[in-house]
Amino acid sequence: MLVRWVRRSQLTLGGAIFGALWVSLVEARAAGALDTDLPPLGPLFLAALGLVAPLALVVGLVVAVASLFFEPGEISSPRELLHAVREAPVLERSRTAAIAPLSVIAAFVFVVVTSHIGHTRLAEGKPLEAGVVLGAFTIGLVVVLLGAVLALAPLLRRALAYGAEKSSAFVDPVSTTLAALVPVTLLFAYGVSAGDTSGGGPGPFAILGVLKRPELDLRPVGHALVLAAFGYAAAVGFRKSRVVAPSVALFMVLFGVAATARDATLMNQKPELSRGLARSAPLGKIGLAVLRAATDRDHDGASPLFGGGDCDDHDRARYPEAVDVPGNGIDEDCSGADTPLPAPKEPPKVAAAPKKKRRLNVVLITVDTLRIDLGFMGYKKPVSPNMDRLAEKGAVFERAYAMASYTGKSLGPLLIGKYPSETLRDGGHFNVYSPKNVFVAERAKDAGYATLGAMSHFYFRHSSGLSQGFDRWDLSAIPPGLADNDNSVSSEALSNVVLKMLEDPARAPQPKDAGASEASDAGVERPFFAWFHYFDPHAQYAPHPEAPSFSDGDKSPAAWVHAQYDAEVWYTDKHIGRVLDAIERSPYAKDTAIVLTADHGEALGDHGMSWHGAEIWESLVRVPLVVYVPGIAPRRIPLKRSHIDLAPTLLELMGIEAGEGELSGQSLVPEVEGEGDLQERDVYVDMPIGPFNGTRRALITGPTPGTKIINLGGSQYQLFDLGSDPGELKDLAKDKEKLEPMKAAMQAYRARLREIEVKPAEN
Repeated sequence: MLVRWVRRSQLTLGGAIFGALWVSLVEARAAGALDTDLPPLGPLFLAALGLVAPLALVVGLVVAVASLFFEPGEISSPRELLHAVREAPVLERSRTAAIAPLSVIAAFVFVVVTSHIGHTRLAEGKPLEAGVVLGAFTIGLVVVLLGAVLALAPLLRRALAYGAEKSSAFVDPVSTTLAALVPVTLLFAYGVSAGDTSGGGPGPFAILGVLKRPELDLRPVGHALVLAAFGYAAAVGFRKSRVVAPSVALFMVLFGVAATARDATLMNQKPELSRGLARSAPLGKIGLAVLRAATDRDHDGASPLFGGGDCDDHDRARYPEAVDVPGNGIDEDCSGADTPLPAPKEPPKVAAAPKKKRRLNVVLITVDTLRIDLGFMGYKKPVSPNMDRLAEKGAVFERAYAMASYTGKSLGPLLIGKYPSETLRDGGHFNVYSPKNVFVAERAKDAGYATLGAMSHFYFRHSSGLSQGFDRWDLSAIPPGLADNDNSVSSEALSNVVLKMLEDPARAPQPKDAGASEASDAGVERPFFAWFHYFDPHAQYAPHPEAPSFSDGDKSPAAWVHAQYDAEVWYTDKHIGRVLDAIERSPYAKDTAIVLTADHGEALGDHGMSWHGAEIWESLVRVPLVVYVPGIAPRRIPLKRSHIDLAPTLLELMGIEAGEGELSGQSLVPEVEGEGDLQERDVYVDMPIGPFNGTRRALITGPTPGTKIINLGGSQYQLFDLGSDPGELKDLAKDKEKLEPMKAAMQAYRARLREIEVKPAEN
């Protein structure tokens, strides 16, 4: 018996490794197609195998244990199992014929009902409570469905017995299971097809449309099933072999282990391997995470192996995500050198006292996921006539950058006036900002300004901290009953709200929403600061029949997606235009400045990505930026600038002073007004680690467009010359003569920051 068990385990393990060969080849080809810096297919395949092999061994072991539990004797083939079911005694066969289809239906009901409950609860904006409720409901639903199956089984069994008098298929478990499986499969397919990517649509099964979301990658599940199938097939196909097949299987296991051992040090020497596979290998990136966790001896979240970057696995204070203390001689963040002390020569004073005390009204309009594909930025398609009109009379910053490529790490810092890693925040995906941060709206309110905001996404409904300082915080444009509402349409509703607010922006503050400041000075005329955030360009893309076609006849999938995105931008621009028109017609137009920008961009296929929030490529962090000040001549600023400068800019437009050192940027007002010569500035992109993203930092320095160094945590760097390589396709990091000065420049820039370490929340 023991010999049989050992042999079967050998076969399932070896078979799973054979499956890993196929999976690794598929994943290596996918990674190589998206990253030209990776080695050829052969070495890349071996690296992928080293990551998949441990998972294959786990899957093979699970298959072995399961098969030994159900069949401790000789393992049966699928055909033999079906034959045994069909040839079982009639009482057993009839019982199985009744329970099996009921179980299929119950499983389908479970999936649909729990999806609806989770969807509804998450719409309330309380994820923790939703998880607790969903967990409790799931347990209750399992009990109810199990009871229903057991209660209905005798009834169905009697009905099947009656039908068996006419056909034996009524007591054939295979036939009855298929009779349930076919309609359930059709209903499942209908739900996926009819539902949209946020689970909306006709009928109860439309909730399954969420499975179409591109970021919901089910390939790891499919690849794991391939490993299981190979393991089971090996155990069945070679069950009669006593020596040869088990020996070959043992060799395959050792080969897989050797590939993993090779990766342990190879990925330290060639970090591009781990980066590429972590981005593009569905099962390999899971294996990489498991291997790094298993070799993290000091439990600081980083491994010294597999490209994990831990430079001291015996000191929990030293790891790639640590905050490096400048000038203490210790390389806490494993970047390769200690961050130097700030240079004795002070940089230009930040947030200098405004020269003019003109207290303008300020309207800040931010648009989610808005690329620089706009008319005033040179885009040929007419997607933005109203924003273009604003740009014609304002200052256009042609090389503006967001501080991160994700809303939760971009908007809060923009309005606080500090880099993301300097802010007081939690470690969640949707960052919550502490009341100890001081936002622009709070400074404006303290200076006697009326403050009003209107938003259209559920993030702003959470206790995110973004509403600090606002007298009025209107969230009525958020689509009802939906948490993940990125397939909804909200620009029209938001503009309706905004137009109502702008009818009398400085009077009659409404009662506060959660997190907003207490209303004060009701009925007293005063200048106002307003912030409105539009969301529609964010995926998923809703159709707008009234929008022009932006496809130009190109029917490729990539062109279709871009055309859908362009239509969303056109639709958003249309409703922003209503707001701009209202301001222009208002009695306060001559005293109202308008700032238009985006929280970040979107990949739209760049670097093989169709989303944002994980990397900081140019298409993700370059954003449009227009600053219109009445009475100031329009101009274009071609030099690179950053969102870090917006808080001091907004404050200077309102004639508000901030204390020296309170803000990390410099006002752009002198450039808007055409004062003095334009000077080059370095741009720093700062996206701290989160539950779904690693640390990403970038410094863009030198004459515009500049040289860009990207730090991916620890000692992993990429380097691009944006002048000759605007698409960031040629990584120059292997050239140490070019890389080392850029690393030093980045470390020197970081020395000016007051970084706050925040561990990512577990999700």
